[in-house]
Amino acid sequence: MSEPDAGTALTDLSTTARGDGDDLIVNGTKRWTSGAGHARYYVVYCRLSDAPGAKGIGAVLVDMEMAGVSFGKREELMGFRGIPTRDIVMEDVRVPRSSLIVPAGGFGKLMSAFGLERCGNATQALGVAAGALEQALAYTQERHAFGKPVVDFQAVQLKLAEMAMKVEAARLLIWRAAANSAVQDNGLPSVYESSVAKCFANEIVREVAALGVQVMGGYGYHREYGMEQRLRDGFAWGIAGGTTDVQKTNIVAAMIGRRFDQRR
Repeated sequence: MSEPDAGTALTDLSTTARGDGDDLIVNGTKRWTSGAGHARYYVVYCRLSDAPGAKGIGAVLVDMEMAGVSFGKREELMGFRGIPTRDIVMEDVRVPRSSLIVPAGGFGKLMSAFGLERCGNATQALGVAAGALEQALAYTQERHAFGKPVVDFQAVQLKLAEMAMKVEAARLLIWRAAANSAVQDNGLPSVYESSVAKCFANEIVREVAALGVQVMGGYGYHREYGMEQRLRDGFAWGIAGGTTDVQKTNIVAAMIGRRFDQRR
């Protein structure tokens, strides 16, 4: 979805797919693509007509082995380094019309799938936070100071309790969004519940990982022990898939039953 000049303002995307007989010709550049150059297939959001804004946007499936597909250099990121992130460049890529996933005007259908993406994002953030709690809990029972395990100090206990409460709350919000998807007309998590889950998980993973670094002291700050990686990785989820601020506008829009026009 994302492009050099279109991220949160997704309807500003400029990648096109124009008809040519039985094919579509795709041109454009996509940015911040996780797995680019590794994954075989890509769902590419693009303009399928000259209709303004969201009306002209649809999606096609692009195979990395198609002529005209190339990839930029691997991005050097603060965290989230386990999966390659690169630009995808498409120059006159000929895609059969059978690879059309959503036609022009189906932008709303494309966006409805974000409920699943938000829950997936939130779950990965939860995984990082839960891992930080598990590691911190083990460390504070093994590490001794002043002749006793550091977990015996009340200041450490308070931090561990805060970590646990945040992890459990995030888990329950994700479960709610996923469980209630069965009662939705489209079978997908609601915008409200998935946005609440994502935003909360995105915020608490940073807080929990930071507390993990603190209770582990110098070892938490040391690259060899992994807690600092959790902190770096944790920041990615509140940016990817819609920032925490965007989720909060989604939450309020769902509460009052109308969307906000950010262009005015």
